[in-house]
Amino acid sequence: MSYLKAIVISLVVALAIVFMVQNIEPLSHPLSIRLNLFLVQFETTPYATYMVILLAFFIGLLAASVLGLMERFRLRRRIREQRKEIERLNRELSSLRNMPLTSETMPAPEVSEDMPGEGEAS
Repeated sequence: MSYLKAIVISLVVALAIVFMVQNIEPLSHPLSIRLNLFLVQFETTPYATYMVILLAFFIGLLAASVLGLMERFRLRRRIREQRKEIERLNRELSSLRNMPLTSETMPAPEVSEDMPGEGEAS
């Protein structure tokens, strides 16, 4: 399965390289990002379009990695808590198994006269 994953990733990278090489002229046009608000006006210096695309890709990759790491740590903490809970329940079960048996008889449950018994029709 890892070979298939490596092949798919290699094909995607190869297609991206071919796309960049075949479209180098349109992707080289300068592009500037502008933000005009009431109080704030901001404009970047012009960069080549492919640089903006690569920057957006790497920012997205970084954000996804950070979110993935946060989720991983949250799940590891949850696993640790659940293991502690399992250990506590196993200790409780073990202590209940080791309790001495008594010869006392349990009293029979009381049957109410208002409720019909088994076999009687209501």
